[in-house]
Amino acid sequence: MRMPAVGVWLVGAHGSLGATVVLGARAVARRLVADVGLVTATPELKGLPLVAVGDLTFGGWDIAPTGLVAQARALARDDSAVPESLVAELEADLRTVEARVRPGFADGGGPANRPSRRQAFVPRGEPLAATIDRLGGDLEGFRRDQGLDTVIVVNVASTEPSVALSGDHQRLDRFQRVIQENRRALVTPSMVYAYAALERGFPYVNFTPSIGVAVPALQELALKHNVPICGSDGKTGETLVKTVLAPMFRARNLEVLSWEGFNILGGGDGRVLDDPRHKRTKLRSKGGVLAGALGYAPHAGVRIEYVPSLGNWKTAWDFVHFRGFLGTKMSMQFVWQGCDSILAAPLVLDLIRLAEFAQRKGEAGPMTHLASFFKDPLGVTEHSFAEQFRLLTDYVARHARNGRTTRKVARPR
Repeated sequence: MRMPAVGVWLVGAHGSLGATVVLGARAVARRLVADVGLVTATPELKGLPLVAVGDLTFGGWDIAPTGLVAQARALARDDSAVPESLVAELEADLRTVEARVRPGFADGGGPANRPSRRQAFVPRGEPLAATIDRLGGDLEGFRRDQGLDTVIVVNVASTEPSVALSGDHQRLDRFQRVIQENRRALVTPSMVYAYAALERGFPYVNFTPSIGVAVPALQELALKHNVPICGSDGKTGETLVKTVLAPMFRARNLEVLSWEGFNILGGGDGRVLDDPRHKRTKLRSKGGVLAGALGYAPHAGVRIEYVPSLGNWKTAWDFVHFRGFLGTKMSMQFVWQGCDSILAAPLVLDLIRLAEFAQRKGEAGPMTHLASFFKDPLGVTEHSFAEQFRLLTDYVARHARNGRTTRKVARPR
């Protein structure tokens, strides 16, 4: 059985996470590192015939010309996130991908995401319809030039400010009118990138808290072109722990009175989230899990603070106040410290492999079985990590029962 040739197009390719995804994929491909951190490498998922990490071909969009090599070097030199020797050994691989990065789209991405006026990397004043056509052409050109069967588009860019949805976002025909009339105030970059991918028949993964494919009109577009989608906001740290611990309190009938979280982080994400307009988007996705996991909403606060010296590292401290038998109040605390890109990159690779498999099987719309990867999963209200992970293992079991053959992959329109 021939496995499909799969391309990956990263939105925000020159960022820390984009660089780590490419570096990690190439390191796994060259057997320089083990596959630790990849969910798709666990025994529970071995039953799926997934494309090999080493067979993925990368390209992407960004709004600044800063290269992958420079970003990878910074991860090694400034953050001690990866060995400098690994970056040196894979520099040629990184430069190959860097040469494929194309200008993205910045308008509506918020004040913290504006490219420098000194950098003329992104076209200015381009109508929305022309932008979508240009971006779609980038994807088609990448597929054609690299001889690919499909391209998985993954948003790993910085968080956008929150946007209020209107009736123009509810139906595809109305949203298409917004695009044609160039009504830029209603459209964000994550919507534009998603539209460009879905219109061409390519799966879309939103690893960010930005709205993207949560727009109903874009979900309609995904179904129209028979494309799988998933998101949003990758679950890598504090929120992951919350969705594991909260069901424990529920199962033991311990009443959570309050759950307070304090997060500090550096790097580009920390700088962007230091702006209140961007921070609100992130807080919404982080703050919505407790009620779903507990069955009620305790007093809960989440704070995010930017600490530049931390670089790509983050720390979360959580305090849980709960009531037990005879009304006695007790508490627990935990601290989570991790390297942001190192925690996220293997999950991005998992989602790429699983999205391609879903497309190969003819699946479309929200991939609800991938809920365990996200803080705010599309189409799923369950927030217990164990229950979310069961959705994934049940999905694997269904495909195992139905046989392991795959139909021939049709090239996307």
